[in-house]
Order: sequence, then structure tokens, then C-alpha cells
Amino acid sequence: MSSSGVISKKLKFKGDKPKKKKRSHRETGDDGDELAAMAAGDPRGWVFPEDVMEVTGPSFVILPTEPPTCLAWNPQRQQVYAAPIDIPETPEGANELSTSEILVAVEPTDVNHVWVVSRLSGSEGVISLRSSSGTFLTASPSGVLSAGTPSRGPLESFVPIISTGGTFPSFALRTQSEKFLSAAPSTGASLSKDRIELRADADELGEHEMLRVKCQREFVFKAKVAKAEAMEGKGKSKLFSGGPAEGSLEDEMRRNRESQTWGSGRAVVSDRDRGDIKKARKEGRLAEAMLDRRAAMKSDRYAK
Repeated sequence: MSSSGVISKKLKFKGDKPKKKKRSHRETGDDGDELAAMAAGDPRGWVFPEDVMEVTGPSFVILPTEPPTCLAWNPQRQQVYAAPIDIPETPEGANELSTSEILVAVEPTDVNHVWVVSRLSGSEGVISLRSSSGTFLTASPSGVLSAGTPSRGPLESFVPIISTGGTFPSFALRTQSEKFLSAAPSTGASLSKDRIELRADADELGEHEMLRVKCQREFVFKAKVAKAEAMEGKGKSKLFSGGPAEGSLEDEMRRNRESQTWGSGRAVVSDRDRGDIKKARKEGRLAEAMLDRRAAMKSDRYAK
């Protein structure tokens, strides 16, 4: 008899629910393997985010210049400028590093080269960049960049726009004036040719407006986990706004706890109340019983 015809001798009874098989790590697919590999890496390492929502936490903004530079802040001079990046030396006997290898290897070497990306609740598509001194990157309507404001407002808000055409994703930062941050060689006759001019008044996207961003692995990993859980339906609203999904049972319980209880949100119920609610659930009139209870607990003209 073939193996396919073997009959299991395990006893089965009518009404038994089949046991769900536990999913192994191999069955999680490419996303699970990617998350597992990222979790095993150094949490303070620097990686390229692959989505706009993954741009969060300490970030290293690489400008599209030659040689590569990064967005930096000078707190002494109160100046935003393009700082040169320390490119790793090529091992003896090896070929010169390619652009992709350089982008993978470079990391910030100065605290003033790091910007902390954050979002306000309810506006996840808008980011702000905080400098090492606690001030925020500001784009004035005239296009001048500064970072001396201790609080954030419309001028400190940027909308990241992703482009996945290259080896690594590129990002453009759009200001509230519908302009783009750019890093282009200075065109002034009296200035050095190697000087990079940072502006926030570009009308269209081009090679000077596409930036490369590297974030710490720990924060990118958390964003990937949140995205994966949201896609599986495990409370998207809870992950990004700090609360349960709107319209869910948890959301209704939270609203009742905030509006229909007393004593610092303490729910006061008795054994009789629990019994009545259980009985109403079995009889299929739970909603009616809950309304009656709300009307009895508090003066609620909408529940009466």
C-alpha cells in the first residue's frame, strides 16, 4: 500500500475542532525572512528604508553631490550646510569602491550630521527633522534653509516623496510652499566651485532634488513590523495613532470607559449586572441591554 493510502489510527469524535498547525519561520515567506535578518543585525546600524513610513528616528541624509556630502547643522554658526562624508579607504590590491558600495559603507561620523525624523499624530505623511541641538530644520518661503527654531510649525514640515528607480530608494522633501529641497553646485562667480548650495525653492524634481536617506536599523525594523501587522489586520489605527481601530470592539469599550464610568475610568459592575449581560448575549439582545445599562448608570439622553 502506498504512503498516500495510510489511514490514521488516531481517534476522532464528532464535534472536535481541528487543531491549527503552528506556522514555522520557513512558512512566513520573504517578509518574515527579511524581518528575521533585520532583527538579528546591529540595532544601531544604518540601513536604507524602503518606504516613506520607514523614514523615522535618527537619519543620515546623503545629498546628490560629487563627491558625496550630507545634510549637516553647525550650531556655532547657526548654519545648515553640506558636510563632506568620510569615504572608507579601499583595501590594498582591490578595485576602487563603486557608488553603491560607498553608499552602503558610509555612516555619520559627527552628531551634527544626524537628524531625528518624527511625525505628529494624525499626519503620518508629514515629517520634521530635528537637529542635534534640539532645533528643527526650517524652509522659509524664500527658499532659505535654517535650523534655529525650537518648535515645529508649517515651515518645519516636509512631505517625503519616494522614488524606487535606482539601486537604493531616493527621497525628495517637499515643503509647505510646494517647493523641493535641492543640493546643487554653487553658480556664484566669486565662490568656490566645490561649494554646494542648499535651497528649498526648486519647482520640479531633478537629479539635485533626490536625496538618499539612511536610518538606524532599530527604527526601520519597528516600522516594518508595524506595517506587517497592519496588513494582517491587527489594528492599523492602534499601531500608528496609539489607539484601537475605529469601530472595533476595543474602540467601543474605550469610549464607554471614558464616557460612561466614574472614579478615574473605573468600571463598577456587580455579579447581577454580569449575569444580566450574559443572559442578554445568549438571547441576542445585547445591544438593547447595554443601552438600558448606560441609561441607568448615567444621564444619557441619547441612550434613553
